[in-house]
Amino acid sequence: MKYLIILLAFWAVHVFPGSSVSTGEFRANALEGAWELETVNGEHYAHRAVLLIEEPYVFYTEFDEEGKRFIGSQGGMVEIIANKLFYTNEFNTWDESQIGQRVEMTAELKANKVTFSYTVGEATNTMVFNRIDTGNSDLAGAWRITDRMQEGEMRAMSQGARKTIKVITGTRFQWAAYNPENKQFSGTGGGTISLKDGKYTEHIEFFSRNPDRVGASLTFNYEVNGNKWVHSGLSSAGEPIKEIWTRQ
Repeated sequence: MKYLIILLAFWAVHVFPGSSVSTGEFRANALEGAWELETVNGEHYAHRAVLLIEEPYVFYTEFDEEGKRFIGSQGGMVEIIANKLFYTNEFNTWDESQIGQRVEMTAELKANKVTFSYTVGEATNTMVFNRIDTGNSDLAGAWRITDRMQEGEMRAMSQGARKTIKVITGTRFQWAAYNPENKQFSGTGGGTISLKDGKYTEHIEFFSRNPDRVGASLTFNYEVNGNKWVHSGLSSAGEPIKEIWTRQ
């Protein structure tokens, strides 16, 4: 695992930088959705690694659901132009020195597999991912929490440097709370989702703050109005919550 951690330390500098997609196979959102790591330089790993891309954000996380172990995560803003990805690392639990780096990477997309090639020193490395989903759902996208009910009324939240972002694809979600200016990381969690009849259910597969939450499922009401997502129900502690998330 030491080698993988070294690779990830360079991910923000070499991996999300320019993505070379086979001619005729690329479309504007071809890389959006959820992906699962297959190999790094041809090697398989015992634990899971999932990549979520929903422009303008991207999150990458490694975890062991069965062992309830959060291994690490990083993410930030991404811009996709043709076959290029320009990524700014905003949090990185492996190496905070990478925060603030703006990088570019190359990818080759074939059917439901994408290969990212990048250089560390003089060595060329590859990470191969298999597609989990194409990012199609009512809530697919990147969202930032902007309003929360307090003392019975909705109140706007400060939109300073600290942010809580949730990335949702067709079948997966991940939230992360962090401050890229002072490099403070507050936590992250994620897993799978299901949407049905105005109900949004999260099944937690990793949680950096409390591994005991892994395996739990929470169901909420949801409604999307334009670029606003109204999220309401009961918290894991049984307390009523109501939040508004704004599409980024």
